[in-house]
Amino acid sequence: MPPTRAPPCPAWLVGDALDEWNRITPALALMGVLTQVDHSVLIGHCVTYGEIVATVKAGEPLKAALLGQMRAYAIELGLTPAARAKLSI
Repeated sequence: MPPTRAPPCPAWLVGDALDEWNRITPALALMGVLTQVDHSVLIGHCVTYGEIVATVKAGEPLKAALLGQMRAYAIELGLTPAARAKLSI
């Protein structure tokens, strides 16, 4: 098992995606679920979140695939009550 610690935030992450990184990374680190190897999952979640926010701000309908991606990342990271109940850390 890799050591638990938050991976570094990529310099290119901006806007709502960066806001989401800053919002969830400290909490996930405190939960002890983040490791260096979780970098791409965390980035994927934040980028998908940014896409959802941009879509809503533009007044466009959300696509089911985007919501499905968000749900999958949320489950992987333990961001839902049900997912957290299944985590073994």
